[in-house]
Amino acid sequence: MQTVLELRAHADQKLFAAEYPAALHAYALLVRLQPNDLEARLRVADTLLAMGEVQAAALVYTALARHAANAGHPLVALVALKILEALDPEAGLLASFAKLYGKESPRLGRGVRLSLASMGLELPADLDVTQTPPLEQLLPAAAKIAVSMDTIAAYPEKLPPIPIFSELPADAFARVLAALKLVRTRPGDAVLKQGDVGTSFFVIVRGTVRVVRADETGADHELARLHDGSIFGEMALVSAQPRTASVYAAQDCDLLEFDRDALAAASAEVTTLAAALDKFTRERLIQNVLATSPLFRPLEREQRVDLLRRFSAHDVAAGTHVIREGEPGRGLFLLLAGEVDVWKRDGDEKVMLATLKPGDVFGEISLLNDEPTTATVTAGVASTVLFLDRALFRRLVDAIDAIRDYVENLGDERLLDQRLTLDAANLEELDEDDLVMI
Repeated sequence: MQTVLELRAHADQKLFAAEYPAALHAYALLVRLQPNDLEARLRVADTLLAMGEVQAAALVYTALARHAANAGHPLVALVALKILEALDPEAGLLASFAKLYGKESPRLGRGVRLSLASMGLELPADLDVTQTPPLEQLLPAAAKIAVSMDTIAAYPEKLPPIPIFSELPADAFARVLAALKLVRTRPGDAVLKQGDVGTSFFVIVRGTVRVVRADETGADHELARLHDGSIFGEMALVSAQPRTASVYAAQDCDLLEFDRDALAAASAEVTTLAAALDKFTRERLIQNVLATSPLFRPLEREQRVDLLRRFSAHDVAAGTHVIREGEPGRGLFLLLAGEVDVWKRDGDEKVMLATLKPGDVFGEISLLNDEPTTATVTAGVASTVLFLDRALFRRLVDAIDAIRDYVENLGDERLLDQRLTLDAANLEELDEDDLVMI
């Protein structure tokens, strides 16, 4: 092996093969080579714990938590703190962390994190990885290396806040932290499954997960890979909708799980957390729509953001009629979250035309043709829609040819689909004699 990355892979292999002395030796070498290798320090503690060296492991976890928190890597600190909490529930270490990263902390600001390890660093030619020292030498030496912070540079004066959670006061933050769970996974483990009711969300501290969605045939399609610091499953806290995708660990991962019921029981401030999470979720949904909706595709990034500011956001409950057939068109709608059903009356029958998903626009036909709306649009589930006033819509399509062409083509396609759907519905009412041609 020639690089830190190869030495890391060797250490991990030894750890998961339960060859603990060899793993401990390799992780200690990684810390010695790069003192700010937080993952290697964590693995030293994990290995010591697996070997039954609980006191030594606790010392390393404690030093790691203190260092990571002050170095601007709070999620790593939380992993160590949750393990320490499991070892000693009365330790009370989460309160000091909450003060450091809570809303009123004087340390929060536009800070910089201490840089972490470089995986491409070449190993010294004389480094001996294969010769593991005797246990009586290895145990105290590895623990001493992992605890020592003597070679660490000065900590930054300001620390970057933790998204969502640093909006909570310290006491509420501490109660929320007590309710979270540490989830440690191996490659291939399912973190959450498509179709399950969402009851929690996750933050990735370390590792990579795969987001996979099954189509109507059951075939899986990978949608994304998420890495350190990513949040997923967050809609569960604000709406208990079924999961729209599955998430699997692509490698060894440390995840922090926030369970909705546990949080509600633990903190009177859960509404504050829910509001912060809802704000975060909506901002991410908006970014997704900006990047994927054809309506914004012809625009430069600055133009997209400027146009989006002209939309107003509205939350609608399931069953709400966003548009009613036959009424004047009020403006253009863009579905941000949830789903809506498009349908119309054909005599006494209700004919379903389409179900729209996030990123879809609707309400364009009446605006383009300056006539009453041709269908009713009803929220199938609790949804969020963005609304652009009729006058602003006219200015938009008059100013940008590409957007006008997109909306006009979409309107023509939907009118054709409506006619075909209604014709098919009427055919179903005919009996076989009606279809005989002579």
